[in-house]
Amino acid sequence: MSLLGLMIVAQNWFQRETGIDLALGALLIGMEWHLLWAALSGMETALMAVLVLTVLWLMGAFQPWWGVMGILIGVGIWIRPDAITLTAPVLLMWLWKFSRREVQWIQAGKFLAGFLILFVPYIAFNWLISGSVFPNTFYAKQAEYALLYEISVWVRFLRSFGVMLVGAGGLLLPGFVWGIFLAFREKRIAYLLTSAWVIGYVALYALRLPVTYQHGRYLMPAMPVYFVLALMGTVQLVRGLSLRRWGWIISRVWIGSIAGVTLGFVFLGAQAYATDVAIIETEMVETAQWVQQNTPSDALIAVHDIGAIGYFSQRKLVDLAGLVSPEVIPFIRDETRLREFLDGQQVDYLVTFPGWYEHLTDGKPVVYQSRGKFAPQAGGENMTVYRWR
Repeated sequence: MSLLGLMIVAQNWFQRETGIDLALGALLIGMEWHLLWAALSGMETALMAVLVLTVLWLMGAFQPWWGVMGILIGVGIWIRPDAITLTAPVLLMWLWKFSRREVQWIQAGKFLAGFLILFVPYIAFNWLISGSVFPNTFYAKQAEYALLYEISVWVRFLRSFGVMLVGAGGLLLPGFVWGIFLAFREKRIAYLLTSAWVIGYVALYALRLPVTYQHGRYLMPAMPVYFVLALMGTVQLVRGLSLRRWGWIISRVWIGSIAGVTLGFVFLGAQAYATDVAIIETEMVETAQWVQQNTPSDALIAVHDIGAIGYFSQRKLVDLAGLVSPEVIPFIRDETRLREFLDGQQVDYLVTFPGWYEHLTDGKPVVYQSRGKFAPQAGGENMTVYRWR
């Protein structure tokens, strides 16, 4: 359903901006392999992407629905806290229209009311549950990957942005750049703010959470926005090129390449998705089932990561990633303190991939190791269960 929603919004946006009735926007979004992966993953990623695309589409309308945008962003924060970044382009759009006397204070009031009616309960809920404004995962992930801050911020940004270019996104990059140039020349503020949000969103993750695993899952909410903008710019660029003989030939080869790469990556993406599922099933799920069947029902299990173990094992857990054990966040990468913490908690078993910790598992006997073949084939390891005490 999320992918269908993305296709509908993308097509309406594309048609509104270009005047083209062909379902190019829907086809691109519906066949883009990152978004197919997100739709099939079962995570919140695709739903978040629909919300982002809808808010930015509404922002560029002749008469934006300010209250609806505020509500959608408020809902989005409950899905993922980074939805709060959408307030920046919307408020800047209001300021632009206000300076031109196209809107009044009441529109800002509608937006803020719609936003705050959901954002305030969100803050209250998190504060009651965890004593912080945002969920534990917001702080834990940043602490876990803090070592990546040692890499140049420019390298981190290029790596993060580069995830969107794997597949047809790379061929669409000239269109994205051209669209920004045209919007700047024609003073299309909504387009410029939307483009700035895409770049800013990637930059924010490059600064605070510069990870690209699982095909850039954290960046996927920005991907459909990038693809729609890039497709619009590509159409404008192709129109200009088609006026010249050689330009006509180049533009047709370019369009054919985009179509061919998009289709080709549907199959490559399907293989990547199958591999991802196989690794999860043979490493995380299989290990979780072993824990459920072979450990005492009152055993305390330390684990990194908690997903399948938490669902299948039916055991008390200590989460070394800090998502449900926030007390480990201050020393999440300090293995000496982690060892002391696990001893103090009287943990019975530790479940992790051996390579995730350099010394934490030293001297701990292995009681089980998965027999999955897919993780080693992909360059990874087999998940291992250690007896802690």
